[in-house]
Amino acid sequence: SSREGDAELVYLLVKLELNTRAVIAGHYNRGQSSFPGVSFIYKRWLAKNTILPAAVADRIYSRVVPDATGGRAWVKMVVPEPRNPHNQGDIVALEMLEEIRKGAKTSEKSSGGAVYYAEPIVANETCLPCHGSPRGEPDPLFSQYKKDGWSAGEVVGAVVARVAPKR
Repeated sequence: SSREGDAELVYLLVKLELNTRAVIAGHYNRGQSSFPGVSFIYKRWLAKNTILPAAVADRIYSRVVPDATGGRAWVKMVVPEPRNPHNQGDIVALEMLEEIRKGAKTSEKSSGGAVYYAEPIVANETCLPCHGSPRGEPDPLFSQYKKDGWSAGEVVGAVVARVAPKR
């Protein structure tokens, strides 16, 4: 990529979080056994232990990135109504989310010396048991949450990274 410095860092942070999410999702998508019941039990175990794409990636990156950058950077999954308060986007991240939900493949912005980069999060079949339809029905694994009404292929959010200027 032709990016340098902070522009390269925000790009890499988004790619790292998206790849982490994909690796974890892969464990849900492949059969663990020739016995369907074993694969179901494995998926249920992963979910019950919160080994979910968003949960693991969010936990890792919400701590590691700020620590590694002296608080200058963050990366998060920004959605309109986040279950995890960490994923509440700032005003710039929310503007970027809107661009992406309207069809932009990526979004790059600068604001107040900070650099931002975002890419879409697209729901797939793995997301739907907890986030699918009907909207408002209890999440079958986490009863404190409600289903979001998502469908496969829908852009449901964005992974957004921000790096603030050096002080």
